[in-house]
Amino acid sequence: MDVFYIDESHDKTVYAVTAIAVPYLRTFEGNKSLWRIAWPDHLAAAKNWRRKIAEDHKIPVSKELHGWKLVSGRGNYLYGNRKLPLDKCAAVYKAILEAVDFIPPGSVITVAGVRGRALYGHERLERVMHALFQRIRRQCIDPTRFVNGMVFFDEGHPEYRSLYRRATVNLPTGSLFGPARNLPLDMFVEDGNFKNSKHCLFTQLADLISYAALAKTRHERKLMLPAQEALGIHSIYDAVPDAIKNLKAGGKDGIVRI
Repeated sequence: MDVFYIDESHDKTVYAVTAIAVPYLRTFEGNKSLWRIAWPDHLAAAKNWRRKIAEDHKIPVSKELHGWKLVSGRGNYLYGNRKLPLDKCAAVYKAILEAVDFIPPGSVITVAGVRGRALYGHERLERVMHALFQRIRRQCIDPTRFVNGMVFFDEGHPEYRSLYRRATVNLPTGSLFGPARNLPLDMFVEDGNFKNSKHCLFTQLADLISYAALAKTRHERKLMLPAQEALGIHSIYDAVPDAIKNLKAGGKDGIVRI
């Protein structure tokens, strides 16, 4: 079983959402009759990552990491409640992402889309979430994984739960060889859960990656302001290690563009 942590970023025109799969239940040393809870190992590694951020960049462990705050110099991130200099923001953001080493290979899926298109009746953020659920399902049934799942969303979007509930029963998915088929998230247990990102490093990482993908997509569509271009915000996503991206899900950089 894997636990999927999902968070999104958007500006009303571009929408980006990221899911991070963290192993929860695994066989013990390959013995299929013995099982262990693997999740605490990854949590311990995530805490080490966060402590390293505090040591290297002087951002207290108590500070919740938000992508938009990091790039804008807001949030008084530095010790002493001081602001991170604007000309240093992108470099610090990149360094934080480059140091991610606690997520298993191929476990990060990111989907980005723009307003004005529909997917199986969904528009805007719901459309991007639908596409994300499709890729999550493919990841779960991949022979190299073959896992069940549980999902946690960041608080603030109650519509996620209804969309997720629908996806566990009805998730239309296109095919090159015929009409759409219903391929639901029937390998998931429990309802869609909500998590306060302040108390969840995995959700904070999903936020950091989704915002970086949003910035890159805005750059590609020439929607970014010159001042933002000058700060290099559009290149932050490229700091995400390729090893943790599910490159099977999307393009060569791991972003599924719809």
